[in-house]
Amino acid sequence: MKKYFLKTNVLIIFSVMLLSNLSCTDFLEEEVYTEYDPDAFLATQAGVDALLTGVYSASTITGFQARNNYNILSEFVTDIAFETDGGLASQLKPVQEFNWNPSIPYINELWNQMYQAIARANNVINVANSLSSTDQAVVDKIIAECRFIRGYAYFYLHSFFGPTPIIEIPAGASLDEIEAIGKSTPRATETEYRTYVEADFQYAASILAAGGLSSRANKGNAYAALTKFYLANKEWQKAADAANVVLGMGYTLYGDYTKLFSIEGENNNEFILRTECKVGSNQVNIYMAHAFPQNYNVLPNWTNFGAQFRTYTAFIDTFEGQDERRKLFLTEHVPRNTTTVKYLLRNPTTGVALNDARSFKFTPDPDAVNTQHGNDIPVIRLADIILSRAEALNELNGPTQPAIDLINQVRNRAKATPISLGDYATKESLRDFLLAERARELYTEATRRDDLVRHGKFVSSAVERGWPAKEYMNVYPIPQQQMDNNPNLEQNPGYN
Repeated sequence: MKKYFLKTNVLIIFSVMLLSNLSCTDFLEEEVYTEYDPDAFLATQAGVDALLTGVYSASTITGFQARNNYNILSEFVTDIAFETDGGLASQLKPVQEFNWNPSIPYINELWNQMYQAIARANNVINVANSLSSTDQAVVDKIIAECRFIRGYAYFYLHSFFGPTPIIEIPAGASLDEIEAIGKSTPRATETEYRTYVEADFQYAASILAAGGLSSRANKGNAYAALTKFYLANKEWQKAADAANVVLGMGYTLYGDYTKLFSIEGENNNEFILRTECKVGSNQVNIYMAHAFPQNYNVLPNWTNFGAQFRTYTAFIDTFEGQDERRKLFLTEHVPRNTTTVKYLLRNPTTGVALNDARSFKFTPDPDAVNTQHGNDIPVIRLADIILSRAEALNELNGPTQPAIDLINQVRNRAKATPISLGDYATKESLRDFLLAERARELYTEATRRDDLVRHGKFVSSAVERGWPAKEYMNVYPIPQQQMDNNPNLEQNPGYN
């Protein structure tokens, strides 16, 4: 776990600044004072931003890492989408076919990235705690942002692996001591994990202000993260309460679902936490390069990969015909250099499902360059929190009008038929509807695997599609490289 060695860019900056101010006093015969000590550096917003840049950079899931985490590990193992063709097909075959083993590269990359974010957050927290004259409100805000990122990294790791090691680095620890901690810390218990992450999110929620950029930690996305955390833990009352706080913070559903994920719609008040993407930067959206069908009429500045991201016809069949969310699937097109329509949903003669429709949720960016599109990637948005509160209320009280009203907020925006309380006599019936509704609302947003796991249907869904999934596959194996690095790590059951 050598990732624990990594210091933030700002720590390096501080070191360079200090070294650059060591002058030869014998020559100049005057005392040199530096204005670049940490306290002075953090007297400006630019200094604070610089300190946090490395933490945000490490935690941001973008580009091909977003493809690996959000699509390969989170959606292609569900009943929504899958991949075929290209060089990628053979690489992800073990994941998609539930032939999981600890040497799958995608899981090790995910583990390393999240622990890099954790390491950088811990480093900056230690720096902030050592400041002597910086305004305490500034220090508290720095720590709150770091604790949000750290908490979310542990929460994200738990989704894939269950509890993982909680790394605590003492102030002033040497590199050898840090390495020893990284190579010896065992996995946390479930209770330790929950206590730690809840405390991080609650601290961030108590310190950070509402509003501001949804690409940075703030009070709104801290409460939204708490909602998702409690929902995953089936702490229904806490989930309902945290969601209710978010719903009272002024977020609104974007009026046109078909434009919500486009360049036109990205400056919206629905994205509570997002990855801001920009063509030519180190944060880009590369999804569409995989979604274009073969021979699709792409613009000259777009790339169309041989690797093809496809959608199950059976999933699209769950949408009503007038549902606006259905419009973001490409179900037919005229291939390049032909005039014949190619159908992607069903064979027009036999009606047989083709399982070849494409999610065009991230409407192609007209100014994309090769694989890079500028569409922002939502991590948590308001519709998710609305449905999360509805789910929590149903688990607490069974079907009620407040839960139905919440669901209809989402369905009304999509022009889907509103549901009625009288149609759901039991908690189980509304629970099943909510699971399906979340899929219709949040497809291509990396939520389906977590939802199926929470509802106890992840493995059975895979088996229904013909894959040899086992009950222990609600989590992935701990990466072999991490097992080799830390002899105190215990592998998840079933993968030894």
